[in-house]
Amino acid sequence: MKCIIKLHSFGLLFLGLIAGFLSAALGIGGGAIMVPALVLFFCYDMKKAIGTSLATIVPTAFVGIIVHYIIESSNIKWMMVLFIVAGSVIGAKFGATLAKKIQSKILKRVFAVLIIFTGLKMTNIIKIPTQAITTITAYPLLIVLGLVAGSASALLGIGGGVIMVPVLNLFFGLNIHQAVATSLTVILPTTFAGAIFHRKFDNIDVKSLKFLIPTAMVGAILGAAFTNSLPSNTIKMIFGVYLFIAAILLILKK
Repeated sequence: MKCIIKLHSFGLLFLGLIAGFLSAALGIGGGAIMVPALVLFFCYDMKKAIGTSLATIVPTAFVGIIVHYIIESSNIKWMMVLFIVAGSVIGAKFGATLAKKIQSKILKRVFAVLIIFTGLKMTNIIKIPTQAITTITAYPLLIVLGLVAGSASALLGIGGGVIMVPVLNLFFGLNIHQAVATSLTVILPTTFAGAIFHRKFDNIDVKSLKFLIPTAMVGAILGAAFTNSLPSNTIKMIFGVYLFIAAILLILKK
């Protein structure tokens, strides 16, 4: 499949703005938008697209975290971040190893069904009650959450925020604003490590970063401010719709 348009600076500026906005607004990182766009519209090969996306997300997530912290510092649950990151680092390595050994077609479909179910729950179409985990047992389970998010990210190519935000909201007692800010904070060290790895193998298009990063950072400021200005139910509805789209893309992805 040939790319649709050739690489040009205006398109990269616009892509950075959109990816940065969604990254900070939904706590998803932004790679789910940037990677396919770089491949389809800017003629990147997949490895170069992933590396460039990760390098862009690092400063973007950092700016988004700062804005979230300034607006409402209590939205970032630092202790939770530490436990999730501990699991996600191991999970990413496990998922990358597993990806070489199994056929992921069925796994993708099963995971897509779970994402759709979560989207239905967040949009309140399905009203199955969930019990938030608020005891000390939550911390070991946060490591499990990191393991699952990291493994799914490496194995299926989906962002960890797709998993972390709804799980933190539905099962760990965080409101949606806290879940978004906490997820974005987890994503920062994860993408930083990934960017270093891809830089080592020359998978980052440094020339494009001067277009992507500035507008992505502006987008992150706008996204963080936007999501903190909305009611919780509205954000949950938006995220639920995003989960539907993510599930469809996951099923169609080759």
